[in-house]
Amino acid sequence: MMIFQALTLCCLALVSGIAANTVSTNETACPQFCAAIYRPVCATDGKIFKEFASECNLQSDNCRRERNKISAYTETDAAWCSSELVDNLHDKLGSFRLDLEECFKPCSMIYQPICVTNGKYRSQLSNVCLLETFNCALQVSGAQTTELLRVLRESAC
Repeated sequence: MMIFQALTLCCLALVSGIAANTVSTNETACPQFCAAIYRPVCATDGKIFKEFASECNLQSDNCRRERNKISAYTETDAAWCSSELVDNLHDKLGSFRLDLEECFKPCSMIYQPICVTNGKYRSQLSNVCLLETFNCALQVSGAQTTELLRVLRESAC
């Protein structure tokens, strides 16, 4: 019985030594511990957007993903993680008119979708001309520069 316990203890020590090994097998340094400082970082793996507490947490997660042959996250615009995706941007932004004479501009009917954000919401608009119309109408209604829409991606959200 004593030999069995000693053998079990040795096996557990060996397994935990292997599991605790965080030495990278590639050139990426794998952080073992990250400071408890909240400096959020938004990243994507091409499918999912995820907010990490810090750059260190992102590096640590990527190291594990690379070891498991999973595509790594790359840092991206924070608005991808902090803004709410909405279908009808005009409804979410409140009462402002898009048909103002000073904002009227003939836009082509060519569909070239862009993903836009104001930091709080993100949505898809059919083209850059519509973005300019939105921003003009927002400015006329008293919106601050920081509340205007900006392009997040030159394609669909």
